[in-house]
Amino acid sequence: MTTATTPPAPTAPRPYHFPDFGRRTLRNGLTVWLVPLPDRELVNVHLVLDAGAAAEEEALAGVAALTAQLLVTGTRSLDAAAFAEATERLGIEMSSESAWDSARAAFQSLPRFLDEGLALLSDMVREPRFDRGEFERLKAERLTDILQARADPGRLADEQFLHHLYDASTPYHRLSAGTPESVAPLTVDNVRAHHSSHYLPGRAHLIVAGAFDPEAVLRAAEERLGDWDGNGPGHREIQPRPAGRRRIVLVDRPGSVQSELRVGLIGITRVDPRFYKVNVMSALLGGVFWSRLNVRLREELGYTYGAHTYLDLRRSPGPFSARTAVQTEVTAPALTELIAQLDRIRSEDVPTKELREVKDYLIGVFPLRFETTGGVATAMEPLVNYGLPDDYWQTYRERLEAVSEADISSAANDLIVPNQLLCLVVGDAAKVRTELEATGVGPMEVVSPD
Repeated sequence: MTTATTPPAPTAPRPYHFPDFGRRTLRNGLTVWLVPLPDRELVNVHLVLDAGAAAEEEALAGVAALTAQLLVTGTRSLDAAAFAEATERLGIEMSSESAWDSARAAFQSLPRFLDEGLALLSDMVREPRFDRGEFERLKAERLTDILQARADPGRLADEQFLHHLYDASTPYHRLSAGTPESVAPLTVDNVRAHHSSHYLPGRAHLIVAGAFDPEAVLRAAEERLGDWDGNGPGHREIQPRPAGRRRIVLVDRPGSVQSELRVGLIGITRVDPRFYKVNVMSALLGGVFWSRLNVRLREELGYTYGAHTYLDLRRSPGPFSARTAVQTEVTAPALTELIAQLDRIRSEDVPTKELREVKDYLIGVFPLRFETTGGVATAMEPLVNYGLPDDYWQTYRERLEAVSEADISSAANDLIVPNQLLCLVVGDAAKVRTELEATGVGPMEVVSPD
């Protein structure tokens, strides 16, 4: 018997064609996107609205998230229990949520229940119940979740990183779901006002993906949503500003046996022409298991179970960070190693073999996201939210393939500006402060988790 000592060479990726789709705009301005997938067993419907956190007033931060959550708690004609019974009877999974750039109400069903599902979706978006008791329950849950998040080192680090990355005038300095100070005073009337101003068809898009008859869907959309009218103000234009230059912010968490590290700065938008270069660069640095951060901090030094990068793409520049969690005693050397890897990708040429492996992975896993009707419907949302071209997904892999070694260097030098790095550490200040100061990374301030 022979034993293989080297893995087989990768083969060329199989051809993939993103499903063809069409769109039609109803008289009220609602755009219907149709993605027929006749070989599938299910249909996914996503109603995408310009009603996310970027559309709310900053004094009411968190109202967009609460509005979306409340949609599934009943309609004018169905209370929460009756609404839940209706979805269960049809075997429909109904959901609603919001992020920075949009809000989404959605459901998944068998094709034969598509029209009834669309009727329920229309009712919950156009005639939500907004029960005061349900509102108070969800608001209390949101406030509790914030407190629980601040008790979790990783979630605390994520929140504090945003807080110290963006200045206080930039909405991105907080989570999209709001803060305790903004959520606590919210009332159900605030929710009703946000809904009446932003849940309107003029800026809305209905995405339907799965097994369906396109003409039947258009007739159903016209019947259920065609007499809906209005055109809201849309989102704010957010102009991000950094809170400061290179520095260490140490969030003191006495008794911590680990330290959470976040090193990064303000990144790029979702429509930045450098997207493909930055995306591959981020993957090479910390987006795959054999990425540089993971190899160095996990495999070679044994500091962590994992290290990775995070590139948050929004309508305005979102955060980019390298992140990990390490034992308290290696906090300072782990921070210097993170920064060293950021410096290295800026200053050294990327080996052709390393780049090839990362691109092969990204190109190879690309079709997996479209295996379900829900995945296809979700993939249509960037076209809706950011106006990406119709051939975006069809040309995605060839654009990744075109990224060169020189592109990685230019992307790293454009994005990673050393004197702008925020180095945030959540840990026990009494144990890590002195060593962090000795790194010489930059000036340091110690702050409370609150």
